[in-house]
Amino acid sequence: MCHNRRHERNNFNAPRPGGPGGNRRISTIWLCALADIAQVAGLSRPTLYLAFPDKDAIFHAVVDAMVADKLSEIRKRLPCYRGFEKKLCYACEAWGAEGFELVQAHPDAKDMFDLGFASVCNGFSAFGDLLTEIISAPLAESGLGIAARDLAETIVFTIKGFKEIARDGADMRRMIGVQVAIVAAAIGRKG
Repeated sequence: MCHNRRHERNNFNAPRPGGPGGNRRISTIWLCALADIAQVAGLSRPTLYLAFPDKDAIFHAVVDAMVADKLSEIRKRLPCYRGFEKKLCYACEAWGAEGFELVQAHPDAKDMFDLGFASVCNGFSAFGDLLTEIISAPLAESGLGIAARDLAETIVFTIKGFKEIARDGADMRRMIGVQVAIVAAAIGRKG
């Protein structure tokens, strides 16, 4: 789903986001010593080193855990919504709007949505898989001739784009609602 690996780093001496003299803001994790991270996590430094060889591994583990938790939450709550449009809207808002609101509350969390990191790409791909499950049957019945994976990818990255221009969480939810209404209408599953 995404193939940009420009920010992957394998050790502490590798270039940080933005490169030497780059103007990209560096998130807090790159500024913390592993000893500080161990202390906040309630671990000894040797225990932290056993679990995570470097800060990149910690970052990827945090992203992977947050993605797994969010997708599990969405899957658990999805049956509470009736109808295609409501299910799709809930999934998109839970992923997109709540992620947007996280970054609004904690600006250093922005890296957790940066497609330059492999774990973030994997998360977006996993969300695309979930959307594919939601839209496959209704889309097949619609006769639109669009592959479910293609539509899911379009929805995922449209939501990603909304994050760049939304003023606040309500604006983000409004744009997601419009997108979902258009998709539902095109598929013939409005309401």
